[in-house]
Amino acid sequence: MRFHRWFWALWAVSATAFWAPTPAGAHPHVWIDMKVGVVTNADRQLEALRIHWTFDEFYSAFALDGIEKDEAGHYPQKVLDELAQVNLTNLKEVDFFTEISADGRKLALGKAKDPVSSWNEKQGRLTLTFTLPLETPHAAPVQFRIYDPSYYISIDYPEKGRGTEFLAGPHENCEIAVTTPNVEKVWLNLPEAAFTGGSATVGEGFGAHFASTATLTCKDA
Repeated sequence: MRFHRWFWALWAVSATAFWAPTPAGAHPHVWIDMKVGVVTNADRQLEALRIHWTFDEFYSAFALDGIEKDEAGHYPQKVLDELAQVNLTNLKEVDFFTEISADGRKLALGKAKDPVSSWNEKQGRLTLTFTLPLETPHAAPVQFRIYDPSYYISIDYPEKGRGTEFLAGPHENCEIAVTTPNVEKVWLNLPEAAFTGGSATVGEGFGAHFASTATLTCKDA
């Protein structure tokens, strides 16, 4: 099926780029603007993330190359729905580029669901939205980072320090703080191991140095 190349091929290129022997290719080739909605349960524990990605214009054009628009000049929603489902399946292989942790320990992810793709004709940009639950809800403080470990894909919030919100569930006395690294300072202070390491796993890899970190904290009511 043609849709398999939409994200799966991109990850394959991303992983290949990571293994390059020099840092020359270690910069983004695809850009994703991200928003994240936080879902909590009745005990104010983190239950799920609703992740929204907007791809850059060039990659959006690549993703939809060969797909015909309908008579109204729109991409058929049925096609976009199929696209979203295929990519959700493929993203499972790379943990959805998502790391959720507490007390320095990675938390197990559940089964992603509710994928939606849409096309913004004015901007010429494609979006993908999906819900990623934790296998077991976890109390704050909890941190999450969403990034490509190879840094072939830049996934970040378009506004520094912003881009997250409480989407559902009680969150009294809770807040989300986003820390975004200064890219120039990161480059100047990268350890040698960043260029010679061999991991393309979320939680490790070159891209981890550039990843924004969101922290969910809650005070006692």
